[in-house]
Amino acid sequence: MDNDKEQSLQHPIWPAVIQYSGDAELLYINSLAQWNNDASLHSFNYDDADCLIDSAGNTFSLTRKVNNLAQPELLNNPKPLKEILGLVKGHASQLGSCCVSKLYAPSIREAFKIVQSLTET
Repeated sequence: MDNDKEQSLQHPIWPAVIQYSGDAELLYINSLAQWNNDASLHSFNYDDADCLIDSAGNTFSLTRKVNNLAQPELLNNPKPLKEILGLVKGHASQLGSCCVSKLYAPSIREAFKIVQSLTET
């Protein structure tokens, strides 16, 4: 199997977030089970610029569909922790959180926990 096919078959490392094009909102997805069981997550018509970001910083396009279900497809543009922290700060700010500039996480997984906690409040 060639390298491009191997990359496109890579699965997200959960948890993950969906980043919507032109919007600071991030949608937290805890696990593959949540992705599979929430029909709205994979039946939605995603924009070409929307992406799923996994716990390793890998980005996935959500426009490829199989049987009308979005299939995350690995893109070749991983996001570093610094960029993800910027997304999390934007998300927190949109939700009206204070002291957003002080948000910090030592890893992408920890940054996603912040998104999860903001979603639960």
